[in-house]
Amino acid sequence: MMSMICNIWDDFSLWVTGWKDLTYILVMCALSIVALVNILGFLKGNKFNKDKKPFKWVSLVLTLVMFAIILVLALARI
Repeated sequence: MMSMICNIWDDFSLWVTGWKDLTYILVMCALSIVALVNILGFLKGNKFNKDKKPFKWVSLVLTLVMFAIILVLALARI
């Protein structure tokens, strides 16, 4: 089981390192921009309805998923 997981990680790492530098930079920038826009939208909240809690939990979860994908891609590139 463990060797299969390591094999999948090795294949994924080879796939990511096979990307050209420009492709890698564009993918990382796009994911980073989407994550930052989501976290800013989450922190800013709803400015029209001040009485209710303005938190949008879907936005926070999406941001965390984006940051996790960025981390996995960065670790695979090393």
